[in-house]
Amino acid sequence: MCATKVVCERDDDQFCQFCTYSKELKIPHFPDMVFPKNRLTLAHKSGASINFNPLDALKRVASTVEPVEVSCSEVWMQARPYAEKLKKSFDWTFCTDYKGSISDNITVWETEESIDFELLKQKNQILFYHDLTLFEDELHDHGVSKLSVKIRVMPSYWFVLLRYFLRVDDVLVRSNETRMFHMLNTDYILREYTSKESSAKDLNMPTSHMKEADDVIPFLPVKEKITHKLHFNCSS
Repeated sequence: MCATKVVCERDDDQFCQFCTYSKELKIPHFPDMVFPKNRLTLAHKSGASINFNPLDALKRVASTVEPVEVSCSEVWMQARPYAEKLKKSFDWTFCTDYKGSISDNITVWETEESIDFELLKQKNQILFYHDLTLFEDELHDHGVSKLSVKIRVMPSYWFVLLRYFLRVDDVLVRSNETRMFHMLNTDYILREYTSKESSAKDLNMPTSHMKEADDVIPFLPVKEKITHKLHFNCSS
């Protein structure tokens, strides 16, 4: 709840977090759990920066979209033939293709270069690791919608995984993942974005195996995959 109504009516930026989100976002509802103070920021000596935060991620949620229906909706509608079906609604699953927020002095272009996943598999010393949840919603007990970001820093590189995971029980499973990889002796970052999706029936696996993202995502077909090179403009 907003406890400082007078402040929130001002024309400056001294808003409480709830009012900041209400003013910035076009969606009528927020996820059940939003963690506005959870933020991962990566800063380069050139002044370039990348950060991951829930507000910018939720700005990528569609305010009008053909809604995903839960598995029991068809039965409900059949029992109520005179009920009106909404033509348009906001995306109540909070699906986002957010890839992180980058500063203006970073140049982005598409590349054929790929992340060295064999290097990531090596058992090297981990200097730093952290896992942050940006938002999460249980979809009225019909599944889960969750955005999280984790970082691993090694002696020669760092790696970030930003993952949006959606499971609507007995309907569909979707993931939008952004991986960022930076070798410490280079002036660029590789950013790989992969979107996957499948209906629950096409997965041909028990619902219990779809609960955890790590268990089900490897079995989802790829819908989109693109890699970009993020270059630091050191002269800026």
